[in-house]
Amino acid sequence: MKVKKLFSFLFLLLISINLISCKILNSNNAVGNNVEENLPKDINSSQDIEDTYEEKTPERPISFEAFGKMYISTKDLALIESGTNIYDDQQSIHYTAGEYKETDFINDLLYSYLNEDNSVYDYLISYDNASEKGYIPITEKDKEKLKKDLESLRSQMELSSGQEMVVRLDRVTYEGIDSKINSGNSFKIRVAISRVGATIVPWNFFTVNVLEDGNKLVAHLF
Repeated sequence: MKVKKLFSFLFLLLISINLISCKILNSNNAVGNNVEENLPKDINSSQDIEDTYEEKTPERPISFEAFGKMYISTKDLALIESGTNIYDDQQSIHYTAGEYKETDFINDLLYSYLNEDNSVYDYLISYDNASEKGYIPITEKDKEKLKKDLESLRSQMELSSGQEMVVRLDRVTYEGIDSKINSGNSFKIRVAISRVGATIVPWNFFTVNVLEDGNKLVAHLF
């Protein structure tokens, strides 16, 4: 008899424990569902934030216009250390078009300048500390100085107005960021110049600082 009572007691105890466990589980589920329902609807997911950032960040141009053509790079100038000769004919490292947009632009810039093409001044700038960018379109003063220097050079070479000057990049040295305005890239250029058919080819030297102005290339030349 005592054994039956003991089994009955244990049976009732087991049922009571199961009922209590079910109530606790149902209560937890209800709380969890309530929390989910009460979460703010306007919390942005990480994907939403990334999408918004991408929409607000303008893409940097990869091609740049000047002289009626587009310039692109197939090599990264950022990998070049300051003071490095990118090209040097005397070391058989010849200028190769299509590698750096800056050197392609410089090649066209110097040819246009030395051959009296006035369109070159559309792509030249003057430094100006009062300007937000640190530079402005070339001033008349700087333009006249360049024209006088060119007139003197062509006179020394006995080239008449309109007569072609042969221009070749002989050595291009990368000088790093333009220190005047802390942007753009600076180059020291040794250029071989001559009359058409000449056997003696002298050198001339320029410093050219190239800048990206929107999707256009401009330069300071001296």
